[in-house]
Amino acid sequence: MAEFFIEISAQETGEHLVHKSTCSALPAKDAIYYLGSISNVVSAAKKASERFTKPTACPQCSPV
Repeated sequence: MAEFFIEISAQETGEHLVHKSTCSALPAKDAIYYLGSISNVVSAAKKASERFTKPTACPQCSPV
């Protein structure tokens, strides 16, 4: 299990990036939303889709 976060603000493409807590590209705490301790990035993105449009795995920490 890993801790996952999603960026509150969307990218220019409308996507919200999903990051592992250990990602070097993880934004500041006030710019992210905690998703929880989740088994993989696909499950984290699915959970994020309940609240955010276009959740997408961060290409740096969770390439799919």
